[in-house]
Amino acid sequence: MFSLKPLAYVSIPLLFFHSLSTHSTLGRYYIRIALYLSTLGFCSFYGALVSIGLTLVGRRFEINWVVARTFYSLIRRILGIRFTVEGEHWLESARPAVIVGNHQSMLDIIYLGR
Repeated sequence: MFSLKPLAYVSIPLLFFHSLSTHSTLGRYYIRIALYLSTLGFCSFYGALVSIGLTLVGRRFEINWVVARTFYSLIRRILGIRFTVEGEHWLESARPAVIVGNHQSMLDIIYLGR
């Protein structure tokens, strides 16, 4: 028999955090920071697993690309942050390309993954 009790226990903190994020800008800031950092932590764990798998398959040079794209696609859906790359056609025609971030903010990780 399927029980809904665990779902009820999980929904109470989620409702609290949702209420906090809609009524307080400071609360929304901290919740978004926590979501960003937890997604980053999840992707680092995922990267460790992917690195083992891709190395065994013989595609070890694609590990950074896979992890960066995964982080970008997750954070884009979770926080709704989107980046538009101007002149992307130049990057497609001139392979390989080097994109450098100056790491002045935590958002550098997102656009480097894009």
